[in-house]
Amino acid sequence: MKINRKVRLVQALYGSIILTVMMQPIGMLGYGSYIWMLFMPLLLFFAFGANFKIIPSMIVSYICGVAWALVNGVLAGLLGGLLPETMVNIAAPIIVIFCILTVHENFLAKTIVGNVPALFMGLASTFFSFLIVPANAPAITPVHLIGFFLYGILLSVILAGGGFAVCSLIFGKDKVIEVFEGK
Repeated sequence: MKINRKVRLVQALYGSIILTVMMQPIGMLGYGSYIWMLFMPLLLFFAFGANFKIIPSMIVSYICGVAWALVNGVLAGLLGGLLPETMVNIAAPIIVIFCILTVHENFLAKTIVGNVPALFMGLASTFFSFLIVPANAPAITPVHLIGFFLYGILLSVILAGGGFAVCSLIFGKDKVIEVFEGK
């Protein structure tokens, strides 16, 4: 068996165990219906190449996305007195998304709040979580959303860093680096 396959198998075993064990506290605290939210930062982190340096911008931009979702709610409330509901549901998101793209993608693109994918993840998870509450699940707040995201980031760090460490102990650091660099 090639070293690449061995490293990936060990990493898969480590990841499956750690991920499963670390998801348990969410269920034990009564938020089992929201476990899916832990995977969102995990997906984003690995989509960015498991780059630890991008984590601060992921966190801050996600929080901005949650804030923009709240702005959308306030704007919808203001427009509700002026427009029919169907128009409010169109106008408010158009205005908010335009503002997000103008501010974060144009003016703040190279700053800590310029991570537009993480920002939209915050926006979308806020919309989704507040519009669709799973049966028998506790209601959550923006603080919960941010907490779930941060815990998902922690999972990402432990999966990437711990997986690398375990594989390095077994196969040697240089070989593992070669596998991850695609050599």
